[in-house]
Amino acid sequence: MLGGAVRGGRIAGEQVKVGPASLFQNRDYPVLTDYRAFFGGLFARSYGLDQKLVQQVFPGVMPKDLALV
Repeated sequence: MLGGAVRGGRIAGEQVKVGPASLFQNRDYPVLTDYRAFFGGLFARSYGLDQKLVQQVFPGVMPKDLALV
C-alpha cells in the first residue's frame, strides 16, 4: 500500500517461517493474505462503509482493518 496518508513502518499480516514444513510441495510459499478481507477493511475505513455494504462487495468475507490509513 502506497500513498501520502499511509501509516507505514511495520509489517502487517501473518508471518510464517520459510521451511520445508511451511512450503507446498516443498517449493511454493503458502498464500497468507486474503486480499478481499484487506480491501474490505480498507474500503470500510476509507469510505465509512458498514459491514452490510462491505458484504455486498465481498460476500462471506470478514473485513480486516489493518489501520493503514
